[in-house]
Amino acid sequence: MLSRLLILACFLATVLATDVVFKRPKSKSFVTIDYRVGWPLNTTTPSGIVALVPVRGGDIRGHFNGRIVENVTSSYEEALPSPSGEYTSYESQFLFEDDSGQRILTKVVVLTTYGNMALHGFGYATLVTTIKELEWVNYAMFIAEWQAEFGTGTAEIEIFSITTGGRKDGKPIKALLPPSGGAYA
Repeated sequence: MLSRLLILACFLATVLATDVVFKRPKSKSFVTIDYRVGWPLNTTTPSGIVALVPVRGGDIRGHFNGRIVENVTSSYEEALPSPSGEYTSYESQFLFEDDSGQRILTKVVVLTTYGNMALHGFGYATLVTTIKELEWVNYAMFIAEWQAEFGTGTAEIEIFSITTGGRKDGKPIKALLPPSGGAYA
């Protein structure tokens, strides 16, 4: 019991002594993707097992509402070597379109864990668009979380925008201040 208290005290001392610069980043849901997939095509390559999975469409809800354009979207998964558990690197490119024909091209890259006939993963997303009111997504940071259950033909991805929580010491982040004479001034 005493050794556990000593370990806890050492851990707390280390955490308190760590000179952290930034506060925790802030996140906000940007879109939720509910999509349908076809059967994966698995093959063995010199680097391991890979799967190509056709995306058969789906719905987009959130700051952009629309659908996934079919037949131009698919996902690619590559098995990762692991002594315990099953993991893949998942990549997918989606073309979102709303009723007026406006589009967002979205790429999602996720590390996925498999277990209990289901999967779950975290990663990042990049979005590109010419929609005037959403041009900020072209240079924003996004985190993606996804899940699916085997045999259902459906999956969900939620994409969160990430912004700084600021500095711990309250000082401004110079690169985020309004320009004062040019980008490199």
